Amino acid sequence: MAKLALLLATFTFLFLIANASIYRTTIEVDEENPRGQSCQEQFEQQQQLRYCQMFLRQQSQGGAWDNQQQYLRECCRQLQQLETRCRCPGLEQAVRRQQQQGPFGKQQEMFETASEIPRMCQMQPMRGCDFRSLYTSF
Repeated sequence: MAKLALLLATFTFLFLIANASIYRTTIEVDEENPRGQSCQEQFEQQQQLRYCQMFLRQQSQGGAWDNQQQYLRECCRQLQQLETRCRCPGLEQAVRRQQQQGPFGKQQEMFETASEIPRMCQMQPMRGCDFRSLYTSF
C-alpha cells in the first residue's frame, strides 16, 4: 500500500511539473505577440511608420541634420513597438508609401537607407534588412 501511495505521489508530481512547463511555454509565445496582431495591423497602429517615412525623405533630400535626428529618434520609437519579425516588412512599406507621395530620390537609395535603420536604432535585426531583391530589377 505504501508503494502504491509513493507511486501515485510521484506521478502526480511529474504531472504538475509537465503542466507547469506547458503553461510557461504558452505564456512565452503569447508575450511575443500579446495582441495577436498581424504585421500589417502593427504597421497601421504605428501610423504607417510615419517618422521613418519622414526620415527617409529628409535623407534623400539632404534635409537639416537636426530634423533628421529627430525623425530618426521617433522612427526608432515606432519601430520598437513592432515585433522584430515585422520591422523589415514595415520599413519596406514605409519606403513604398514614401515613393507614392512623390519622387524624393532614387528608390534604391531609399531602400538602402531603410535597410540600415534597425542598426541605427540599435535593435533587431542588427544585420539590417535585405531589400536588394526589391530594387535590383530596376
